Amino acid sequence: MLVEPGTPTAPPRPASAPEQAEVTPRRRRGRPNVLSREQVIDAATAIANEDGLDRLSFRALGVRLGVAPMTVHRTIGGLDDLHAELVRRTVDEFTATFVWPDEWHAVVRTFATTFRDLMLTHPLVLESHSRRGALVSTESDAVVAKVVGALRSAGLPDAEAMYAFFVVYDFVVGHTGVQVGRGSAAAGRPERHALVAEILGSHSYEERFSLGLDVLIAGIEARVR
Repeated sequence: MLVEPGTPTAPPRPASAPEQAEVTPRRRRGRPNVLSREQVIDAATAIANEDGLDRLSFRALGVRLGVAPMTVHRTIGGLDDLHAELVRRTVDEFTATFVWPDEWHAVVRTFATTFRDLMLTHPLVLESHSRRGALVSTESDAVVAKVVGALRSAGLPDAEAMYAFFVVYDFVVGHTGVQVGRGSAAAGRPERHALVAEILGSHSYEERFSLGLDVLIAGIEARVR
């Protein structure tokens, strides 16, 4: 249960007028009593991206915002609602930057690269996806409709167009998960494997992603033909 810290009470002590003024509770400067939802979501996004969703709590938000945890709770509601809200806002803001081309190959490539950029920029989206299922936002349905529509226009049957979208989606999530999971630590570098080092020398996630996407698009094109 979340309990807002109260002010400890103590038996009154005799005091002269000047002393009485000293014990009068003072309002802490810089600690607002009223928050907006935007302030809470901004702080939650920063904590989740920097430290992970597991570290997102009312206490952590209170420390970051300079208020009591219960003040955050009253502003935003439960943590599950907060998780959904910050993912929804992050995805909506990012997908609003999509500039869609006309040709289906380019539509698929735009979706894949922009989705990857989203998860690399905001690890909370990848973490939420892996723990809580498909991403749901105001704009996500429009993105799916755009990509699937392009694949249908290219000549894929409806079911294949939908599954082809999922294949690309799964590739992006999986690739990004591997990259983010290994981070920049030397121990996680693929070139530590003897064969990788022998063939590639220096491994590049950018080249790996680009080749994988080329292979997927070529496979879709073969189905179209």
